[in-house]
Amino acid sequence: MEPAELRALRQVHSEIVGALDRAAALRAGLAALAADPTDVAWIAEPDGPDRLVLAHLHGGRTDVLQGLLVPDGTGLTGRTNASGRPGWVDDYFASGAITHNFDWHIRTEGIRRLLAVPLVRERVVIGVAALGVRTDGRFGDRAVEHATAVAESTALAISVAERARLSREVAVHEERRRMAADLHDSVGALLFAIGSGVASLAEQADPELRAPLERLQRQAADATSALRESLRMLRASPAALELGVALRADCAAFADRTGLPAELVVLDDDPPALPGSRSQVLLAGVREALLNVERHARASAVVVTVSRQARDERAWLAVAVTDDGAGLPTDQTRGLGLTSTAEALARLGGTLDLTSDPAGGTTWRARLPC
Repeated sequence: MEPAELRALRQVHSEIVGALDRAAALRAGLAALAADPTDVAWIAEPDGPDRLVLAHLHGGRTDVLQGLLVPDGTGLTGRTNASGRPGWVDDYFASGAITHNFDWHIRTEGIRRLLAVPLVRERVVIGVAALGVRTDGRFGDRAVEHATAVAESTALAISVAERARLSREVAVHEERRRMAADLHDSVGALLFAIGSGVASLAEQADPELRAPLERLQRQAADATSALRESLRMLRASPAALELGVALRADCAAFADRTGLPAELVVLDDDPPALPGSRSQVLLAGVREALLNVERHARASAVVVTVSRQARDERAWLAVAVTDDGAGLPTDQTRGLGLTSTAEALARLGGTLDLTSDPAGGTTWRARLPC
């Protein structure tokens, strides 16, 4: 049998690890909020500058609330986020204090009354925790105090977990940069010396040896280029790496389908991080653009570029898909895919531009504020 001291140590270790795990902290907060098994609770987090997404749900009977987008000021959750103060309605459908944008979702879940409290850290609202009760009644002071206490603990746990995550990412990033510097100074210098030596030998060699030596020189140059790209990825921040990996996979999939070269060029080693839902809109747009190139452009090559831009005193992340194909007809109109992408970007404050060179080639460019 395990000694009591070791069991206690394991428990302490488990609690520390759980405190540093953001998902575990959110699950614990939701479970504490919805203490009654018939209740439903959720945590809504920012999804851009003016809306929330219900990303975490506990006790739901359906999936209608999961991933629901809530603009600021709408429903009780949106109102609480905008005001930064707790709010509740004892009869959801009869209340005139809230908008009723989500009546269908609330009715589908069987919720009768709702309590929402802000998650506040360092005087900034970082989300909203809400408790939906499926029975009639009234929220008293004790229920509000309990929900507020849970929200305070959850906000603190999120903050601790985020700082731990950032510390881990910084440590990994610094180690990757150190490795990149070491490889540049060792392997990079060695490849340069090999290439220079082979080039010198090729100039002095007999004609029958010159061709093999020139081939070795080209291979050394190719190896140097591959090393340079690997070093760039090693130096990239986690945000740049995640976006780069997804876009590189899309380029590789395009090349596999079409047999055409598709190159990814990241012009900034440290593009700003985007919330997951915003990145998905951007990536979905890139895939739509690549599909249009495949279907219509008659191109021989595609380049996808990622860059940070400054416009209107704001920072923007721009992704462009450029092909060398036939260009757009003068009477070209946007199809359903491009229209849907433009609308999705516009909802996030972004833009979509499509330009074509009369001599051939088209550029699809999406921008999102960050």
